[in-house]
Amino acid sequence: MNPELSPASGSDDYLSRLNDAQRQAVTHGTGVSPGGADSSPLLVIAGAGSGKTNTLAHRVAHLIASGADPCRILLLTFSRRASVEMTRRVERICKTVLGGKAGPLADALAWAGTFHSIGARLLREYAPLIGMDPAFSIHDREDSADLMNLIRHDLGLSKTEKRFPGKGTCLAIYSRVVNSGAPLSNVLMKHYPWCAGWEAQLKQLFAGYVTAKQEQGVLDYDDLLLCWAQMVSDPVLAADIGGKWDHVLVDEYQDKGADRCAISIP
Repeated sequence: MNPELSPASGSDDYLSRLNDAQRQAVTHGTGVSPGGADSSPLLVIAGAGSGKTNTLAHRVAHLIASGADPCRILLLTFSRRASVEMTRRVERICKTVLGGKAGPLADALAWAGTFHSIGARLLREYAPLIGMDPAFSIHDREDSADLMNLIRHDLGLSKTEKRFPGKGTCLAIYSRVVNSGAPLSNVLMKHYPWCAGWEAQLKQLFAGYVTAKQEQGVLDYDDLLLCWAQMVSDPVLAADIGGKWDHVLVDEYQDKGADRCAISIP
């Protein structure tokens, strides 16, 4: 343990505020949990109001108090608001545990953010290695919908006799296709059956949208995740990126399959 970040006297009280399942999740892999240290991945299954966010904040603080380098902790959340709140909670708990030694932790939690913000940061850092201009712009959903609408108008799809899907619907269809990897026809039949008759035109629209983004040096929110995923498909880049962190914590992660230790918080 780093002596500079050793817990203050009597600071173990922060663990007593947790129930048994929460405490087990917080101390997992640190040698404090029942049965000793366990380095396997951990999945916490919890419903609304069960304290999962508080548990995750305590987990981060406990790792730091146990000697983990906060600069090597990746903390991912889905929303910016959740990221800010999570960081604040970690800082409050660390102040309780570490006392005056917790001062520099705010800046040290450099890798706490949303999936999109962390993706953007990594893409800018590795842009020269993947043939991307690091000065790319990022479109939010509203910007993306407006660009989709411009292409829709240029293709004459906003003036069809039968009303063509609006820009928001078009963007939602595009997003579901690129994130799921499913064929457009399948997505339309399953999720947007009322738009199935426009499959050919939607393909043309989406191709124009992608071309426009490339010409303008723009990435949308979906690109930030997709490009990140494609980047780590390269073993060399994946090893370099993965080597940045000793601990990866994700709030509200949904997955199927991988082996892991699971704790249910009632």
